[in-house]
Amino acid sequence: MTKERILLLVLSVTYIVFLAWYDGWWMSPLTQSEVDAYLVNLRDDSEFGEMEEQIRQLGITDDGEEMFMMNLNTYKAGAGEDPTANEDYQTYGRGTLPLLLSRASHPIYYSEGIQTLMSPRYEEHWQEVFLVRYRSRRDFISMITSDAYQEVLPHRTAGIKYDEFFPTRAVFNISSLRFVILFALASIYVLATLVMRRLTKSKGTE
Repeated sequence: MTKERILLLVLSVTYIVFLAWYDGWWMSPLTQSEVDAYLVNLRDDSEFGEMEEQIRQLGITDDGEEMFMMNLNTYKAGAGEDPTANEDYQTYGRGTLPLLLSRASHPIYYSEGIQTLMSPRYEEHWQEVFLVRYRSRRDFISMITSDAYQEVLPHRTAGIKYDEFFPTRAVFNISSLRFVILFALASIYVLATLVMRRLTKSKGTE
């Protein structure tokens, strides 16, 4: 087997392993008993404790597919101030990111609001809008009911003035990390192949 084919095999296996982890090939949809077991860990005095029934409904209708959570935030710092200056929410973000990544979940979109054109619910404009990809509903519910998340959740509550967040299902998505990793591995293969061929050609002319 040539070096090029070995490299192709290694990169192909790497991508398959990544897909298995990123898409959770071994995972199954949540059962009613699993949802109930997770919800036992919710604290009654937390904002998620107040929406226990909505979370239960999200869990028992689990389809095993990835989920995208849309977040609309207005912070206590005020609409005219930089939202990154909100120390409480920044602390929450730093504490949450490792919990997301360990579950093959991550933010995929972030933007800052400009102004409100139409909003029947709230008079201030959204300061930040971002979308978070969760590998599954299981990952989302297991994260928000974990002890590590419960520890940082008070920082979110302290930093948020008003927010809305709701789960969505992707119909069309070209920003998937699957394509990014595939492109990166393909680039490695092409560049490595060119280098190996050039080295082989150089040795042949000596």
